[in-house]
Amino acid sequence: MATQGKILVYKRQGKKGTTYTYRLEAGRDPITGKRKRVSKSGFKTAKEARAAAQPILNKLLLGENIIESDITFSEYADEWFNGHCIGLKLYTKRNIQAIIAKLNKYFGNMKIKDINLYTYQQFLNNLSTNVSKNTLKIINSYAKMIFKNAEQYNIIRVNPTTNSKIPKYEEVKIDVQNLYLTKDELNTLISYAKNYNGRNSEYFYYLLIVLAYTGMRIGEICSLLWSNIDFANKKINVNSSIFAENNSKYIRQNTPKTKESIRTIIIDDILIQILKEWKIKQLEIRIQYGTQNKKDDLDFVFTKYNPTNNIEIPVLPKNIQAIFYRINKHKLLKKMIHPHIIRHTHASLLAEAGIPLEIIQERLGHSSDIITRKIYLHITEKEKLNAAKIFSKYMQEIR
Repeated sequence: MATQGKILVYKRQGKKGTTYTYRLEAGRDPITGKRKRVSKSGFKTAKEARAAAQPILNKLLLGENIIESDITFSEYADEWFNGHCIGLKLYTKRNIQAIIAKLNKYFGNMKIKDINLYTYQQFLNNLSTNVSKNTLKIINSYAKMIFKNAEQYNIIRVNPTTNSKIPKYEEVKIDVQNLYLTKDELNTLISYAKNYNGRNSEYFYYLLIVLAYTGMRIGEICSLLWSNIDFANKKINVNSSIFAENNSKYIRQNTPKTKESIRTIIIDDILIQILKEWKIKQLEIRIQYGTQNKKDDLDFVFTKYNPTNNIEIPVLPKNIQAIFYRINKHKLLKKMIHPHIIRHTHASLLAEAGIPLEIIQERLGHSSDIITRKIYLHITEKEKLNAAKIFSKYMQEIR
Protein backbone atom coordinates (compact mmCIF):
# COMPACT_ATOMS: atom_id res chain seq x y z
CA MET A 1 0.00 0.00 0.00
CA ALA A 2 1.35 3.42 -0.95
CA THR A 3 0.22 6.71 0.62
CA GLN A 4 0.59 10.30 -0.38
CA GLY A 5 -0.83 13.04 1.85
CA LYS A 6 -4.42 12.08 2.65
CA ILE A 7 -4.62 9.78 -0.36
CA LEU A 8 -4.54 6.06 0.32
CA VAL A 9 -3.75 3.76 -2.62
CA TYR A 10 -4.52 0.05 -2.36
CA LYS A 11 -3.12 -2.72 -4.51
CA ARG A 12 -5.72 -5.34 -5.42
CA GLN A 13 -5.18 -8.74 -6.99
CA GLY A 14 -8.14 -10.03 -8.96
CA LYS A 15 -9.07 -12.26 -11.88
CA LYS A 16 -8.11 -9.50 -14.30
CA GLY A 17 -4.73 -9.03 -12.68
CA THR A 18 -3.34 -6.30 -10.47
CA THR A 19 -5.30 -3.00 -10.11
CA TYR A 20 -5.04 -0.03 -7.79
CA THR A 21 -7.73 1.77 -5.81
CA TYR A 22 -7.53 5.20 -4.23
CA ARG A 23 -9.39 6.26 -1.13
CA LEU A 24 -9.36 9.54 0.70
CA GLU A 25 -11.12 10.97 3.72
CA ALA A 26 -13.61 13.66 2.76
CA GLY A 27 -14.38 14.84 6.29
CA ARG A 28 -17.81 14.54 7.84
CA ASP A 29 -21.29 15.28 6.60
CA PRO A 30 -21.99 18.82 7.94
CA ILE A 31 -25.51 17.83 8.92
CA THR A 32 -25.39 14.19 10.05
CA GLY A 33 -21.79 14.18 11.29
CA LYS A 34 -21.13 10.84 9.56
CA ARG A 35 -17.66 10.22 8.09
CA LYS A 36 -17.42 10.55 4.31
CA ARG A 37 -14.94 8.72 2.05
CA VAL A 38 -14.22 8.87 -1.68
CA SER A 39 -12.79 5.88 -3.52
CA LYS A 40 -12.35 4.61 -7.07
CA SER A 41 -10.90 1.37 -8.43
CA GLY A 42 -9.50 -0.01 -11.68
CA PHE A 43 -6.24 1.90 -12.11
CA LYS A 44 -3.31 0.03 -13.66
CA THR A 45 -0.67 1.72 -11.50
CA ALA A 46 -0.44 3.43 -8.13
CA LYS A 47 0.73 6.56 -9.92
CA GLU A 48 -2.45 6.68 -12.03
CA ALA A 49 -4.58 6.23 -8.91
CA ARG A 50 -2.81 9.06 -7.07
CA ALA A 51 -3.03 11.32 -10.13
CA ALA A 52 -6.79 10.75 -10.34
CA ALA A 53 -7.23 11.43 -6.63
CA GLN A 54 -5.09 14.58 -6.49
CA PRO A 55 -7.67 17.04 -8.02
CA ILE A 56 -10.24 15.78 -5.53
CA LEU A 57 -7.80 16.26 -2.67
CA ASN A 58 -7.06 19.80 -3.90
CA LYS A 59 -10.78 20.64 -3.76
CA LEU A 60 -10.97 19.28 -0.24
CA LEU A 61 -8.00 21.41 0.83
CA LEU A 62 -9.79 24.48 -0.60
CA GLY A 63 -12.81 23.70 1.57
CA GLU A 64 -15.07 22.44 -1.22
CA ASN A 65 -17.54 19.69 -0.45
CA ILE A 66 -16.94 16.95 -3.00
CA ILE A 67 -19.72 14.69 -1.74
CA GLU A 68 -23.26 15.96 -1.59
CA SER A 69 -25.05 15.05 1.60
CA ASP A 70 -27.66 12.29 1.74
CA ILE A 71 -29.81 14.43 4.01
CA THR A 72 -33.48 14.69 3.04
CA PHE A 73 -35.19 17.97 2.26
CA SER A 74 -37.27 17.68 5.42
CA GLU A 75 -34.18 17.17 7.60
CA TYR A 76 -32.35 20.10 6.05
CA ALA A 77 -35.41 22.37 6.21
CA ASP A 78 -35.58 21.68 9.96
CA GLU A 79 -31.89 22.58 10.34
CA TRP A 80 -32.41 25.77 8.33
CA PHE A 81 -35.52 26.68 10.34
CA ASN A 82 -33.71 26.33 13.67
CA GLY A 83 -31.02 28.76 12.54
CA HIS A 84 -33.20 31.18 10.58
CA CYS A 85 -35.88 31.67 13.23
CA ILE A 86 -33.65 32.77 16.09
CA GLY A 87 -35.13 36.02 17.42
CA LEU A 88 -38.29 35.89 15.30
CA LYS A 89 -41.74 36.30 16.83
CA LEU A 90 -43.60 33.11 17.61
CA TYR A 91 -46.41 34.02 15.21
CA THR A 92 -43.87 34.44 12.38
CA LYS A 93 -42.26 31.11 13.25
CA ARG A 94 -45.65 29.42 13.00
CA ASN A 95 -46.24 30.87 9.55
CA ILE A 96 -42.83 29.64 8.37
CA GLN A 97 -43.51 26.18 9.80
CA ALA A 98 -46.78 26.08 7.84
CA ILE A 99 -44.89 26.94 4.65
CA ILE A 100 -42.25 24.26 5.31
CA ALA A 101 -45.09 21.76 5.88
CA LYS A 102 -46.36 22.50 2.36
CA LEU A 103 -42.85 22.02 0.95
CA ASN A 104 -42.43 18.78 2.89
CA LYS A 105 -45.60 17.33 1.37
CA TYR A 106 -43.83 17.40 -1.98
CA PHE A 107 -40.12 17.13 -1.17
CA GLY A 108 -40.00 15.86 2.43
CA ASN A 109 -38.50 12.39 1.94
CA MET A 110 -36.44 13.27 -1.12
CA LYS A 111 -32.70 13.70 -0.72
CA ILE A 112 -32.09 17.40 -1.13
CA LYS A 113 -29.26 16.70 -3.60
CA ASP A 114 -31.72 14.87 -5.90
CA ILE A 115 -34.08 17.84 -6.30
CA ASN A 116 -33.42 19.48 -9.66
CA LEU A 117 -34.93 22.35 -11.64
CA TYR A 118 -37.44 20.08 -13.40
CA THR A 119 -38.66 18.61 -10.11
CA TYR A 120 -38.96 22.02 -8.50
CA GLN A 121 -40.76 23.57 -11.49
CA GLN A 122 -43.26 20.69 -11.43
CA PHE A 123 -43.88 21.48 -7.77
CA LEU A 124 -44.63 25.14 -8.60
CA ASN A 125 -46.89 24.16 -11.50
CA ASN A 126 -48.89 21.71 -9.39
CA LEU A 127 -49.21 24.04 -6.42
CA SER A 128 -50.39 26.91 -8.62
CA THR A 129 -53.69 25.07 -9.16
CA ASN A 130 -54.42 25.05 -5.42
CA VAL A 131 -53.15 28.34 -4.02
CA SER A 132 -53.26 32.01 -4.97
CA LYS A 133 -50.40 33.65 -6.83
CA ASN A 134 -49.45 35.65 -3.76
CA THR A 135 -49.34 32.53 -1.57
CA LEU A 136 -47.24 30.70 -4.17
CA LYS A 137 -44.78 33.60 -4.27
CA ILE A 138 -44.38 33.44 -0.48
CA ILE A 139 -43.83 29.66 -0.52
CA ASN A 140 -41.36 30.04 -3.39
CA SER A 141 -39.40 32.74 -1.55
CA TYR A 142 -38.87 30.46 1.47
CA ALA A 143 -37.94 27.50 -0.73
CA LYS A 144 -35.33 29.71 -2.40
CA MET A 145 -33.89 30.61 1.00
CA ILE A 146 -33.61 26.96 2.04
CA PHE A 147 -31.96 25.81 -1.20
CA LYS A 148 -29.64 28.83 -1.31
CA ASN A 149 -28.53 28.02 2.23
CA ALA A 150 -27.86 24.40 1.23
CA GLU A 151 -25.85 25.62 -1.75
CA GLN A 152 -23.78 27.99 0.40
CA TYR A 153 -22.87 25.14 2.75
CA ASN A 154 -22.03 22.86 -0.21
CA ILE A 155 -24.83 20.46 0.68
CA ILE A 156 -25.95 20.73 -2.96
CA ARG A 157 -23.98 21.76 -6.02
CA VAL A 158 -26.81 23.38 -7.96
CA ASN A 159 -29.72 25.40 -6.57
CA PRO A 160 -32.85 24.00 -8.28
CA THR A 161 -34.82 27.21 -7.73
CA THR A 162 -32.39 29.46 -9.62
CA ASN A 163 -34.13 29.42 -13.02
CA SER A 164 -37.60 28.43 -11.85
CA LYS A 165 -40.61 30.55 -12.77
CA ILE A 166 -43.93 31.26 -11.12
CA PRO A 167 -46.62 29.91 -13.50
CA LYS A 168 -48.92 32.42 -15.14
CA TYR A 169 -52.24 33.03 -13.44
CA GLU A 170 -55.39 34.25 -15.09
CA GLU A 171 -56.05 37.85 -14.20
CA VAL A 172 -58.88 37.92 -11.68
CA LYS A 173 -60.66 41.21 -11.26
CA ILE A 174 -61.40 41.91 -7.63
CA ASP A 175 -64.80 43.41 -6.93
CA VAL A 176 -63.78 45.98 -4.35
CA GLN A 177 -67.33 46.16 -3.00
CA ASN A 178 -66.97 42.57 -1.73
CA LEU A 179 -64.00 43.56 0.43
CA TYR A 180 -66.07 45.55 2.92
CA LEU A 181 -69.61 45.90 4.25
CA THR A 182 -71.88 48.84 3.59
CA LYS A 183 -73.36 50.69 6.55
CA ASP A 184 -76.64 48.81 6.06
CA GLU A 185 -74.87 45.44 5.91
CA LEU A 186 -72.86 46.26 9.02
CA ASN A 187 -76.05 47.29 10.80
CA THR A 188 -77.67 43.97 9.83
CA LEU A 189 -74.68 42.06 11.22
CA ILE A 190 -74.61 44.04 14.47
CA SER A 191 -78.37 43.56 14.97
CA TYR A 192 -77.90 39.82 14.49
CA ALA A 193 -74.96 39.78 16.92
CA LYS A 194 -77.02 41.57 19.56
CA ASN A 195 -79.39 38.60 19.70
CA TYR A 196 -76.79 35.90 19.08
CA ASN A 197 -77.06 33.22 21.75
CA GLY A 198 -74.20 30.84 21.02
CA ARG A 199 -72.73 28.92 23.94
CA ASN A 200 -70.51 31.11 26.16
CA SER A 201 -70.48 33.85 23.52
CA GLU A 202 -72.00 36.76 25.42
CA TYR A 203 -68.94 38.77 24.39
CA PHE A 204 -69.62 38.58 20.63
CA TYR A 205 -71.84 41.64 20.20
CA TYR A 206 -69.49 43.85 22.22
CA LEU A 207 -66.38 42.56 20.47
CA LEU A 208 -68.00 43.15 17.06
CA ILE A 209 -68.78 46.75 18.00
CA VAL A 210 -65.17 47.34 19.04
CA LEU A 211 -63.96 45.80 15.76
CA ALA A 212 -66.27 48.04 13.74
CA TYR A 213 -65.36 51.19 15.69
CA THR A 214 -61.58 50.67 15.75
CA GLY A 215 -60.59 48.51 12.76
CA MET A 216 -58.25 46.52 15.01
CA ARG A 217 -56.84 43.19 13.87
CA ILE A 218 -58.57 40.20 15.44
CA GLY A 219 -55.37 39.14 17.24
CA GLU A 220 -54.98 42.65 18.64
CA ILE A 221 -58.50 42.86 19.98
CA CYS A 222 -58.34 39.39 21.56
CA SER A 223 -55.14 40.34 23.40
CA LEU A 224 -56.56 43.67 24.59
CA LEU A 225 -56.37 44.29 28.34
CA TRP A 226 -58.55 46.62 30.39
CA SER A 227 -55.34 48.37 31.37
CA ASN A 228 -54.84 49.21 27.67
CA ILE A 229 -58.02 51.33 27.68
CA ASP A 230 -57.78 54.91 28.90
CA PHE A 231 -61.43 55.75 29.59
CA ALA A 232 -60.67 59.27 30.84
CA ASN A 233 -58.81 60.30 27.68
CA LYS A 234 -60.82 58.07 25.32
CA LYS A 235 -57.87 56.09 24.00
CA ILE A 236 -56.99 52.46 23.32
CA ASN A 237 -53.31 51.53 23.37
CA VAL A 238 -52.60 48.72 20.91
CA ASN A 239 -49.33 46.94 21.65
CA SER A 240 -49.83 43.17 21.45
CA SER A 241 -51.40 40.23 19.67
CA ILE A 242 -52.56 36.76 20.68
CA PHE A 243 -52.96 33.33 19.13
CA ALA A 244 -53.81 29.82 20.22
CA GLU A 245 -51.06 27.33 20.94
CA ASN A 246 -53.23 24.24 21.33
CA ASN A 247 -56.68 23.58 22.74
CA SER A 248 -57.32 26.38 25.26
CA LYS A 249 -53.71 27.44 25.66
CA TYR A 250 -52.75 30.80 24.25
CA ILE A 251 -49.72 33.00 23.80
CA ARG A 252 -49.93 36.77 24.23
CA GLN A 253 -47.18 38.44 22.26
CA ASN A 254 -46.12 41.89 23.43
CA THR A 255 -44.69 42.78 20.04
CA PRO A 256 -47.45 42.94 17.40
CA LYS A 257 -47.24 42.41 13.64
CA THR A 258 -45.13 45.46 12.69
CA LYS A 259 -43.74 48.57 14.38
CA GLU A 260 -46.68 50.50 12.85
CA SER A 261 -49.00 48.15 14.75
CA ILE A 262 -48.02 49.77 18.05
CA ARG A 263 -50.41 52.70 18.10
CA THR A 264 -53.02 54.67 20.01
CA ILE A 265 -56.60 54.70 18.72
CA ILE A 266 -58.86 57.59 19.68
CA ILE A 267 -62.39 56.39 20.49
CA ASP A 268 -65.73 58.14 21.00
CA ASP A 269 -68.36 58.25 23.73
CA ILE A 270 -70.47 55.53 22.09
CA LEU A 271 -67.64 53.01 22.23
CA ILE A 272 -66.73 54.09 25.76
CA GLN A 273 -70.31 53.32 26.81
CA ILE A 274 -70.30 49.94 25.02
CA LEU A 275 -67.06 48.95 26.74
CA LYS A 276 -68.40 49.97 30.15
CA GLU A 277 -71.55 47.93 29.56
CA TRP A 278 -69.47 44.89 28.67
CA LYS A 279 -67.24 45.32 31.72
CA ILE A 280 -70.32 45.16 33.98
CA LYS A 281 -71.69 42.14 32.10
CA GLN A 282 -68.30 40.41 32.29
CA LEU A 283 -68.31 40.85 36.07
CA GLU A 284 -71.86 39.48 36.28
CA ILE A 285 -70.80 36.35 34.35
CA ARG A 286 -67.79 35.99 36.63
CA ILE A 287 -70.01 36.13 39.74
CA GLN A 288 -72.61 33.83 38.18
CA TYR A 289 -70.12 31.02 37.57
CA GLY A 290 -67.75 31.75 40.46
CA THR A 291 -64.69 31.43 38.25
CA GLN A 292 -61.38 30.50 39.89
CA ASN A 293 -58.94 32.63 37.90
CA LYS A 294 -55.70 34.13 39.06
CA LYS A 295 -55.86 37.91 39.31
CA ASP A 296 -53.56 38.44 36.30
CA ASP A 297 -55.86 36.40 34.05
CA LEU A 298 -58.83 38.68 34.71
CA ASP A 299 -57.52 41.75 32.89
CA PHE A 300 -58.42 40.58 29.37
CA VAL A 301 -61.21 42.69 27.90
CA PHE A 302 -62.87 39.83 26.04
CA THR A 303 -63.19 36.55 27.90
CA LYS A 304 -65.41 33.48 27.82
CA TYR A 305 -66.34 30.95 30.47
CA ASN A 306 -64.58 27.58 30.37
CA PRO A 307 -66.81 25.10 32.26
CA THR A 308 -64.17 22.34 32.19
CA ASN A 309 -61.84 24.18 34.57
CA ASN A 310 -64.34 26.73 35.92
CA ILE A 311 -62.17 29.61 34.73
CA GLU A 312 -62.36 32.53 32.35
CA ILE A 313 -60.15 32.32 29.29
CA PRO A 314 -59.41 35.02 26.73
CA VAL A 315 -61.44 34.88 23.54
CA LEU A 316 -59.14 33.66 20.76
CA PRO A 317 -59.25 34.47 17.03
CA LYS A 318 -60.41 30.91 16.29
CA ASN A 319 -63.49 31.49 18.52
CA ILE A 320 -64.49 34.53 16.47
CA GLN A 321 -63.82 32.72 13.19
CA ALA A 322 -66.06 29.86 14.35
CA ILE A 323 -68.94 32.28 15.03
CA PHE A 324 -68.54 33.93 11.62
CA TYR A 325 -68.52 30.47 10.05
CA ARG A 326 -71.90 29.71 11.64
CA ILE A 327 -73.29 33.08 10.54
CA ASN A 328 -72.15 32.44 6.96
CA LYS A 329 -73.92 29.06 7.01
CA HIS A 330 -77.16 30.92 7.74
CA LYS A 331 -76.42 33.25 4.79
CA LEU A 332 -77.16 36.39 6.76
CA LEU A 333 -75.53 38.48 4.02
CA LYS A 334 -74.62 37.78 0.41
CA LYS A 335 -70.99 38.50 1.24
CA MET A 336 -68.73 36.12 3.16
CA ILE A 337 -68.19 37.60 6.61
CA HIS A 338 -64.88 37.24 8.41
CA PRO A 339 -62.99 39.33 11.00
CA HIS A 340 -60.85 41.11 8.40
CA ILE A 341 -63.87 42.33 6.43
CA ILE A 342 -64.86 44.34 9.53
CA ARG A 343 -61.41 45.94 9.49
CA HIS A 344 -61.88 46.81 5.82
CA THR A 345 -65.35 48.13 6.63
CA HIS A 346 -63.87 50.47 9.22
CA ALA A 347 -61.49 51.79 6.54
CA SER A 348 -64.36 52.30 4.08
CA LEU A 349 -66.47 54.20 6.62
CA LEU A 350 -63.54 56.47 7.44
CA ALA A 351 -63.07 57.13 3.72
CA GLU A 352 -66.78 57.95 3.35
CA ALA A 353 -66.41 60.39 6.24
CA GLY A 354 -63.66 62.19 4.32
CA ILE A 355 -60.70 61.06 6.44
CA PRO A 356 -57.38 61.19 4.49
CA LEU A 357 -55.78 57.87 3.49
CA GLU A 358 -52.64 58.50 5.58
CA ILE A 359 -54.70 58.92 8.77
CA ILE A 360 -56.73 55.79 7.97
CA GLN A 361 -53.52 53.78 7.51
CA GLU A 362 -52.13 55.12 10.77
CA ARG A 363 -55.32 54.22 12.62
CA LEU A 364 -55.29 50.70 11.18
CA GLY A 365 -51.64 50.26 12.08
CA HIS A 366 -49.84 49.86 8.77
CA SER A 367 -47.68 52.13 6.63
CA SER A 368 -49.11 50.89 3.33
CA ASP A 369 -51.74 48.39 2.30
CA ILE A 370 -52.94 47.61 -1.23
CA ILE A 371 -56.44 46.55 -0.18
CA THR A 372 -56.98 49.64 1.99
CA ARG A 373 -55.84 51.85 -0.89
CA LYS A 374 -58.20 50.10 -3.32
CA ILE A 375 -61.12 50.54 -0.94
CA TYR A 376 -60.19 54.18 -0.36
CA LEU A 377 -59.98 54.95 -4.09
CA HIS A 378 -63.27 53.16 -4.73
CA ILE A 379 -65.12 54.99 -1.94
CA THR A 380 -63.72 58.40 -2.85
CA GLU A 381 -64.46 58.03 -6.59
CA LYS A 382 -67.92 59.56 -6.06
CA GLU A 383 -66.35 62.48 -4.23
CA LYS A 384 -64.05 63.07 -7.19
CA LEU A 385 -67.03 63.21 -9.54
CA ASN A 386 -68.83 65.60 -7.20
CA ALA A 387 -65.70 67.75 -6.98
CA ALA A 388 -65.57 68.00 -10.79
CA LYS A 389 -69.25 69.02 -10.97
CA ILE A 390 -68.89 71.59 -8.19
CA PHE A 391 -65.78 73.05 -9.81
CA SER A 392 -67.46 73.17 -13.23
CA LYS A 393 -70.45 75.01 -11.79
CA TYR A 394 -68.18 77.42 -9.94
CA MET A 395 -66.21 78.19 -13.12
CA GLN A 396 -69.20 78.70 -15.43
CA GLU A 397 -68.76 82.46 -15.51
CA ILE A 398 -65.09 82.20 -16.43
CA ARG A 399 -64.79 81.38 -20.12
